[in-house]
Amino acid sequence: MKKLKSKHGMTIAELLIVIAIIAVLSGVAFVSVWTYQRSLGQVERDGIAKEIFVAAQNHLTAAYGEGYPGVTDFGTPGTAEEDAGKDVYYFAVNGSISDSSALGRMLPFGSIDETVRMGGSYIVRYQKGAGLVLDVFYCTTNASPSQFNRDLTGLYAEALALKDSETGSRKQQRRNWDGHILGWYGGTDAASLAAASGKIEPPQIKVVNAEKLSVTVTNPNTIITDSAGTSFPVSVRLQIKGLSSNTEHYLDLTIPNSSQEIILDDVTATNVHFANLSFDDMTPGTGNGFIPGENIEIQAVAFSTNVLANIAYSNKVITNSLFESIANQLDAAGAPISASSTDKLMETAYIGNIRHLENLDKLVSGLSSRESASDDKLELFKITNAVQTSNMSWSTFKTATGGDSTVVYGVSGTALTEAGGYYPIDPSENLLAGESLTYDGRSHSVSDVVVRNNANAGLFSATTKVSEIKNLELIDFSVTGATSAGALAGTLKDCNVANVLARNTTNADATNITAPTAGGLIGVLDGGTLQYSAAAVIVNGSTTAGGLVGTAGGAITGCYSGGHTASGSYGKWVKTHPYDVTGGTAGGLAGSSTAAISDSYSTCSVSGTTAGGFAGSASGSIENCYATGLIDQSNSGATVYAFLADGSASLLSGNYYYRVINEVEIEKNGKTVTEPMLPYPNAGAVSDHLSKAMPLDLNADSYNSFTGAWDDWNPARVYDSPLVTYYEGKYCLRTVDELNSTVPTDYDSWNQLFISTHYGDWPSPEVFFINT
Repeated sequence: MKKLKSKHGMTIAELLIVIAIIAVLSGVAFVSVWTYQRSLGQVERDGIAKEIFVAAQNHLTAAYGEGYPGVTDFGTPGTAEEDAGKDVYYFAVNGSISDSSALGRMLPFGSIDETVRMGGSYIVRYQKGAGLVLDVFYCTTNASPSQFNRDLTGLYAEALALKDSETGSRKQQRRNWDGHILGWYGGTDAASLAAASGKIEPPQIKVVNAEKLSVTVTNPNTIITDSAGTSFPVSVRLQIKGLSSNTEHYLDLTIPNSSQEIILDDVTATNVHFANLSFDDMTPGTGNGFIPGENIEIQAVAFSTNVLANIAYSNKVITNSLFESIANQLDAAGAPISASSTDKLMETAYIGNIRHLENLDKLVSGLSSRESASDDKLELFKITNAVQTSNMSWSTFKTATGGDSTVVYGVSGTALTEAGGYYPIDPSENLLAGESLTYDGRSHSVSDVVVRNNANAGLFSATTKVSEIKNLELIDFSVTGATSAGALAGTLKDCNVANVLARNTTNADATNITAPTAGGLIGVLDGGTLQYSAAAVIVNGSTTAGGLVGTAGGAITGCYSGGHTASGSYGKWVKTHPYDVTGGTAGGLAGSSTAAISDSYSTCSVSGTTAGGFAGSASGSIENCYATGLIDQSNSGATVYAFLADGSASLLSGNYYYRVINEVEIEKNGKTVTEPMLPYPNAGAVSDHLSKAMPLDLNADSYNSFTGAWDDWNPARVYDSPLVTYYEGKYCLRTVDELNSTVPTDYDSWNQLFISTHYGDWPSPEVFFINT
């Protein structure tokens, strides 16, 4: 019989033998690779066990030297025979460490990598009376403390029996311990680990809470050397704790003998807001756990995970994450005020720079994420009061953050402004129904603010939950709004404004406030009140414009708007923009008003299709007010009047206007004659309207009676320098305190209010004409 042969020269039997040999060799190779991998895994885990050992011993030394302060749990007494009578304890850890335990002092937050400290399974065995760590066992999270505890006596017994080195059989046992790889550090290796030859010096931190919130950490240490002469870098870790959320995170720094700046909040950078921060111990995408706006405690620590050495801490600095600081609002008895719908405390935010101000807006800072009054997700307090602590400048802010290329970003990473532009804030979004915020400028200023192309433009945008703004000076603003604009706000709803002034420092050839509805101070006042406030800026509103308010739907009391002249005359202060207020319906004080106005005045010049020296259109009441401004008569078909141009307003007593400054040419008896402009439609002869709007310059007696004695004139801050010479720095007409002699509630004297000084110009040549 013939044997079957492969066509390639190998019999079937030979092929089967080859396959069998390959299988045997593969099995041997697999076992060898598996063993090698297990050995590498053991080396890695031994290294982690050493890192835990060094960190635990370094911190235990400090705790032991202090007498274990605050420690109530010292662990489980050692049960190994070798532990008897030696004051030995151990902790088996799998995801939980108590701050009141000795282990909490050995391995506090930030002492080792958080994924090891809280993510692994390990045992720390130590001698309490001597403050010595004896050994550490480490395994992956697959092993539970119960598995450690089950074989603890045997493991310890074998560890303590070692004299010079670990036996190969014991390494093999740890490499295959219940299917796990067990790391270990102790015995003679630990005994040979000597203290460092040098001392670790404390790091220094400098916290700057300004246009950016930054921490500069300086590490004075370069390296640290063990007794064998091996050098290791000194580690530095920045630790941050939220004092309301109790959240703790850390950031590892690589700065041997140098400094590093860490930015914690920057509204001009993408995702560098406090709410966006990420840290070394965080899982990406899980959120940082802090509450935007809470106080934070910052400290740096220098340490070694390779050498037994001291732990060196910097000083602790407490600051606020978004503002200069926060504090509980207190009632009259000094007790913290609770919010009406929750048990959370209402807070006052102190504002010291533009970043703090921008952070009042939830869109910028992420301040408060509540969806309902009972939502405690990120809310332990709410900001219901803001207090300004210093003068603030947008120019200073830009210089510190990026110059003319500065862009304000939202917490979502979206750009909120054009380059170089301030973002008008709306604090309403982080408040619930029935809640509101008050803003007290404490008589400080905000200057040089530039707003471009926001719908509602100003320091504030359009807000519905700001109940009060007071005691604030706005200087040299340049604001352009797509809908409404004012130096203070585009639109304020149901807000009470008091003692707020907007002014320029020079008689500049520029339009300061521009929008379809524009006011020197407020674009739209929807309800609420405006009291004892003023504006002396240039306003342009294509639809409605007012020297103080564009559209007034709230009562105005004790306010004024200041004008601009050159050599005492209107219309000459600049050639390209001769009027203070320019618009469709335009008024020296208010473009359009549906509410009561009293004890107020305007020295603004006005140009518009419907233009009045005091108001363009009004349907409320006007009482005890006056206007001196020049009205532009060059617009063909325009409706122009010296005091009120249109509307059904009730003109009550005490209203005045400049008669001579506004003259019109009319045809009379076939001749062109010049006569004073009427104060309002259908005013008729002077004798018919004296009770509603009297010319304050009717004659010398009436003028001098209105101005009063020179000694009673109030200070003036003018743009037109000849007025200083003429009047020696005084305003010759009546200021608000002379229109209404009652000092406002909450103020001790008129001198505490900006309106006690007149800002802006008035038509001085007419004064001299009247007095001749």
